Amino acid sequence: MAGPPDQNRRLLIILSTVAAFAILSSTMSKNPALPLLAESIGADAAQVGLIAAISPIPGILVSSFAGAYTDRAGRRRALELSLFVFASAPFLYLFVTEPWQLIFVRFYHGFATAVFMPVAMAAVADRYGPEQRAEKLALYSSATMAGRFIAPFLGGSLLYIANFSSVYLACAISGIIALAVSMAIPWSAPIETAAHVRRPLSVMDSLRAVLRDRRIVVTSSVEGLQYYAMGAFEAFIPLYSHSLGFNDLEIGSIMGVQVVSMLFSKPLLGRISDRRGREPSIVAGLLVGAGGVFLMPHVEGVLPLGLLSAVFGVSVSSVTASTSALVSDAAGRSAHGSAIGILSSVMDIGHSVGPLATGVIIGTFSYQVGFGVAGALLLVGAGVFAAVFFPRQSTMA
Repeated sequence: MAGPPDQNRRLLIILSTVAAFAILSSTMSKNPALPLLAESIGADAAQVGLIAAISPIPGILVSSFAGAYTDRAGRRRALELSLFVFASAPFLYLFVTEPWQLIFVRFYHGFATAVFMPVAMAAVADRYGPEQRAEKLALYSSATMAGRFIAPFLGGSLLYIANFSSVYLACAISGIIALAVSMAIPWSAPIETAAHVRRPLSVMDSLRAVLRDRRIVVTSSVEGLQYYAMGAFEAFIPLYSHSLGFNDLEIGSIMGVQVVSMLFSKPLLGRISDRRGREPSIVAGLLVGAGGVFLMPHVEGVLPLGLLSAVFGVSVSSVTASTSALVSDAAGRSAHGSAIGILSSVMDIGHSVGPLATGVIIGTFSYQVGFGVAGALLLVGAGVFAAVFFPRQSTMA
C-alpha cells in the first residue's frame, strides 16, 4: 500500500463521494435528457449520434496523457481542474438552441470525465495491491454508479414535471458539490503525488512502454468494444423507447435499471475477480452482454426492456470490474496512470464511435441492425480476448 490503511480508507471514501456527485452531474446531462434535447431542437438520428459521440473525444485526446503525467507530477491538480469543468459545463446547456451548439457544449463537457476518471482510478490503484485492487476499484466505481443510478430517475422526473433547464441546473448544482467536497481529499505525500514511484521516463516514453504490453493493449481494446455497445445503448434506447410511446419517466426508469444492476453487482464481481481471476469474468461479461444487446430492439414492453437493461448492466460490471485491475496489475505501480489512461482513451474511442456508427446504421437500416452490430462486436471481442489470454483452450476448441 502507498499509505496507512486508515488514510487509504479515508481517501477512498472522500474520492468516491466526489465521484458520485461528479458522475451524477455528467450522467444526468445525457441520460435520458441529451437525445431528447437534441431531437427537440431538430437533430435527426445521425446528428443525435454525433452529439452523443462528441463528448468522449476529449478522452481519446487527453486521458492517456493525463494519466501518464500524473504518474510523475501527482494527481491533485489534474483532478481539481476536471472538477471545475464538471461544475461549469452544465450552465452552457441553458443557451443551446441549435444542434451545432450542443456539439460544442458536449465537447467541452467531455474534458471533465476525460481527466477525472483515469486520474481518480489511478489514485485508488496506487493504494491497494493485486489481492484487493479489483474490489477497491469496483467499490469506487460503485460510487460512480450511485450517481449514474440517480441520474436517469432524477433527470426523467425533472423532464416529466418541468423542463430541460431544470435538468441542467440540477447538473450544475451536483458538479459544484463535487468540487467543494474534493477540497477534503487528503492529498498529503505520498498520497498526493506519485513521488514514491517516480520514473526517469518522459510521459511519451512511459506511454510507449505500456503500449508494448500486449495484455494491456488487448484488454483496452475489449474495453473499447464494451463502451461501443454502451454508447449505442445510452444514445438510442431512449429514442427506441420513445418510438414505442413510453413517457419520460418510463424511459428514465429503463435507463436507471441498468445502472442499478451495475451498482449492486460490481463490488461482488470485483471480489470474484480478485479471488478467481480477471480473465474469465471479462469473457463471460462480453458474451452475456452480446445476447442482451441483440435482444433489446426486438422487445416492445417496459418490463422486458427493463429486464434486458438490467442484464446488460451486470454484463458491463463483469467486464469493467476486471479490466482496470488487469491493466494495473500488468503495468506495475510505477505506471498505473499510464495504463489506466490508455484504457480510458480506448474506452472513449468506443464510447464515441458507438453512438455515431449506430446512429448512421439505424438511420440507414433499423434499430435491429444497429444493435445487432453492437452485439456482434462484443462476440468478436470475447473471441479475441480468449485467444490471447487462453491460447491453449482456444487452440483445442
